[in-house]
Amino acid sequence: MPELVLKKLKVSELLKIDETKNFLLGLEILGGVTGLEKEIEGPELNRPGLSLAGFFEHFAYKRIQVFGKGEAAYINASVENKNLDSIKTFFDYDIPVCIVTNGLDLPKYVIDLANNKGIAIFRTHLSSEKFIALMTTILSDLFAPYEIFHGNFVSIYNVGVLIIGSSGIGKSESVLGLVERGHKFVADDMVKIKKMRTPHGFELKGGPCADYGPYIEIRGIGIINVSQYYGEGRLLEEERLGLVIKLAEWDQTYDYDRLGLEERYINILGMDIPYKEIPVTSGRNIPLLIEVAAYREIMRRLGYNSAVELDKKIIDFMKKDKSY
Repeated sequence: MPELVLKKLKVSELLKIDETKNFLLGLEILGGVTGLEKEIEGPELNRPGLSLAGFFEHFAYKRIQVFGKGEAAYINASVENKNLDSIKTFFDYDIPVCIVTNGLDLPKYVIDLANNKGIAIFRTHLSSEKFIALMTTILSDLFAPYEIFHGNFVSIYNVGVLIIGSSGIGKSESVLGLVERGHKFVADDMVKIKKMRTPHGFELKGGPCADYGPYIEIRGIGIINVSQYYGEGRLLEEERLGLVIKLAEWDQTYDYDRLGLEERYINILGMDIPYKEIPVTSGRNIPLLIEVAAYREIMRRLGYNSAVELDKKIIDFMKKDKSY
């Protein structure tokens, strides 16, 4: 299985978020440019009101520090009244970056202090409330642990399906067949599965490993742009992972699951995901079988299982017919 990957984020990368995701953070640099190569260690933000006032016990200095109206007013008043001790101590900590909200200014003394200490200071026009909510969402996504799989990812009836298997087994061809049947293409060849926190716990989401575009490589044909052939409506940036399917060469000696009474799972990032193994051989319609497997997973979530239903009917029949 792939190794768990943890994201590392440089302060300078915050400035690129607007360019790539169009989140309209509007970040600009006020000072401390020598600190742009520092690394942010996690997605949490901190409002340092107590620390600026001189209380440094439990100071979460490794987090992004957010200066709202209250913090900015306190800093300006402290500088004006020459009460500088707590501010000096604050910038003695190895802080990754400070971000001022509401488009506010900071005293030149603080900017100079940040320059000397190599701590970047950014400014945004957003209010503290909007900025913290938006930045928390962005960072939670950026810092989500993930694994990279050699495979393909497609959305079938809103179920994210990760298709894995040996090279040349027909994964990309199967995805192309599924897109032809009306389902949505997410990723080809390299798939990133990341673990996201939700209000109800965690979930796994799958998407492309890199922004290469909507391309599928088909042996014997070449590169196909899915959007050109099937339209933008058949593309999806990411989908919640609900099923893993492994395509494998048919092996007559292998005992394949024929009834589906026992569910199999694969553990990804600490979460158990339904797992099916589909043998590949001449004459089998693999895209159709993958589609049926996804639909079966939907029905299973709703509490319906064809194999269990048939098993119950057979048992009931045997009870009624005494000859059995």
